[in-house]
Amino acid sequence: MPQLQLPIFHNGAHLITPELGYIREEDQIVYLNGMMPVFTHEVSDINTFKMIVSQFYINGTAKQVDLVRAFGINPLSLKRWVKKYREEGSGGFFKHRRTQKRLKKKTL
Repeated sequence: MPQLQLPIFHNGAHLITPELGYIREEDQIVYLNGMMPVFTHEVSDINTFKMIVSQFYINGTAKQVDLVRAFGINPLSLKRWVKKYREEGSGGFFKHRRTQKRLKKKTL
């Protein structure tokens, strides 16, 4: 099973592109377009992070290289998130995944 590579959120303000950036304020990430806040989420909310960076890419707000460099994420992971966003929309990141229950072996 692949290991999840978490994004790196540095303290303070950081640019993703010349127009787009983020600020980490304690446990919150606030994304800014120019001086306007456009989105916020908790540092630990990985699904929301995946959704918003996919949206930034699809809308043309940021290029793949900008997002990969800004957050230290794997380019292939970003491509998977973008594919999910295109196929399922933002709700695709918040669906519960069905898992198979493992049957316990009966011992004699």
